[in-house]
Amino acid sequence: MIHGIASAKSVYKVKCESLDACPESVVGLNYDGKSVCTGVLVAEDIVATNLHCIPEDLRQGNDVSCKGRITVTFPASRSREEQFEDCEQVKWVSPQLKDTPLTPDWAFLKLSKKAPRMYAPINTSGISDGEILTIFKIDPTDKGTGILRKVSCPAIQNSLANPFFVGVKSPILAMVPCESIKGNSGSPLMSSSMEVKGLLNSSGTASDVNLKKAPFYHVSFGSNFACLNIPGLAVANAPHPDCNKSIVSENIRTAASTLISRFTDPLMKSFNSDVNTELNKLHTQSKFVILWDVDQKNKAFDGIQTRVSDVGFKPSCINFKKEKMRLKQGALQTGLVTYNLDFLEWGLEIHLDGSGRPRAELVPKKTQSTLQFSPAHLTTGQPVNFKYGNQSFTLPFCEDIKNLTAAK
Repeated sequence: MIHGIASAKSVYKVKCESLDACPESVVGLNYDGKSVCTGVLVAEDIVATNLHCIPEDLRQGNDVSCKGRITVTFPASRSREEQFEDCEQVKWVSPQLKDTPLTPDWAFLKLSKKAPRMYAPINTSGISDGEILTIFKIDPTDKGTGILRKVSCPAIQNSLANPFFVGVKSPILAMVPCESIKGNSGSPLMSSSMEVKGLLNSSGTASDVNLKKAPFYHVSFGSNFACLNIPGLAVANAPHPDCNKSIVSENIRTAASTLISRFTDPLMKSFNSDVNTELNKLHTQSKFVILWDVDQKNKAFDGIQTRVSDVGFKPSCINFKKEKMRLKQGALQTGLVTYNLDFLEWGLEIHLDGSGRPRAELVPKKTQSTLQFSPAHLTTGQPVNFKYGNQSFTLPFCEDIKNLTAAK
């Protein structure tokens, strides 16, 4: 026997893959007889699903009629018969969707009558790093029916899969690995006590967060119900400051850089000390004839290359007074002067684990090079050619640089 039959065009038949894993709160959702999603009963007559799962003309605000447009299907279980119910109102909706999957995406639908089913209460406590979420999702088939399945996915914070998911109350979470397909949108993210902590929004790839390539795969995004503030349904005690923040695609790269900095910044204190040590070593080895600068070359991390910064040294200027050089002209050597240099250079490497979480590492490299120049050329007062390893530099006198700076 089928209860609550709606119009034939909007019926979405759903069956449970396993009757032992078939919560009576999970529903199949159909709108305008052509598109399907998943949803969950969170009160006697309220179903939660994604905003993108309802027609665009019904997304514009609260208390919008959805009569004759949306139906939900409660599949048969061991204790319940299959049941269909009509949508009465789109009761509450999230802010309008942006150009990224990292956007809160939810809608609460009021049914035309109370459903004789046990609902799953909402939990606004937030989602922890590594928390295993149970997802009840409905996979559409090519026969126009849906199969309700149970899967588990880990919530992963501090991952480049979603650089905005950095705390239990961040509005959008990432689950890695976690595969989802079209029709799974709106699936409930359940706690171990079968409370609804959020909704599955969409699946994504590295390109969704501006990375060309990354080791994570089958990443899914979800809306965290810790950000809900709906009186009488779900009120968060302490909403995250970012809950009302608009996330657009151009913010993603900045957020990714900020996340990477959290792993690289702790290395910088010891690194700066090491750099100063090597600078002093170079000055000593070159008899303070030359002053040296740090030579750092950076490139943005795109998920492919691991080495994002190379730190070396380059000669800066001649540390002699020209006037003193002229007085000593007759005593200067005519051949080449060679200094053998032995020092460390570094590379900053970023590595991602299989969940897209970065790890930073400073990799030292022992470097040996030579510095050569003709002392007689110092007396001209003109920039002097120096050979440093395989490179050639034309160096000014340090006093000329200081004079130029002072004149400005």
